[in-house]
Amino acid sequence: MVRNPMFALGTVGFPIMFFGLFGLPAVKETTSGGANVGQIILVSFGTHSLLSLAMFSFGSAVATERRGGWLRLLRASPMPTALYFAGKVIAALLFSALALSLLYAFAHFAGGVTLPLGLALTLLVKLLAGMVSLIAVGLSIGFLANPQSAQILANIVSVIVAFASGLFVPLDGLPAFMQRVAPYLPSYHLARLGWGTLAGQGGAGQTGGEVTHWLWLAGYTLVFGALAIWALRRDEARGQ
Repeated sequence: MVRNPMFALGTVGFPIMFFGLFGLPAVKETTSGGANVGQIILVSFGTHSLLSLAMFSFGSAVATERRGGWLRLLRASPMPTALYFAGKVIAALLFSALALSLLYAFAHFAGGVTLPLGLALTLLVKLLAGMVSLIAVGLSIGFLANPQSAQILANIVSVIVAFASGLFVPLDGLPAFMQRVAPYLPSYHLARLGWGTLAGQGGAGQTGGEVTHWLWLAGYTLVFGALAIWALRRDEARGQ
């Protein structure tokens, strides 16, 4: 991930660019409820960064490694397959933490968006924990699709799903059918966790529906994780 500059540009650079283009003009505004718009946009683009990273590092990248025979070679080595995936998950979480930190640094120094340390750390932990569900979706794409279609699916999921989740445009500004679809998307629930934490400023009871969001994310993790495991075993049976 570090050696691939285009990957770093896409997952770290684009959210910062989006914030610079669309977030900076509105960082001083407040919502009708008194929330700071800059903080809300920070969470939105941070969630999009995690979504993109999960789709490309686990979707298209795993599909490429799978088709190129890398996973077949690893199965012939002493290293357990579980350790391979654990390494990818840890690397993705570390890279995600770096991406979120750089995004916050840009928002802070360029736009004056400030978060108390405790709130910033709470947001970081929640977003990274919720990202596991996005990783499960990416893995299922990586094991079910070939490299070409996985690349297309990664782009579709990272852009269209981000829009449908209200990350770029508030939900009330989206078409009615997108507003109905949004509650069924993992990025919607991940962003809601962040927005709810901002609303409560990290305190207890910030959102009555937080447990619901975590249950949705856990469900996505289980369903798509099981799908990825099934697809992996199918490849093993085929000798891929």
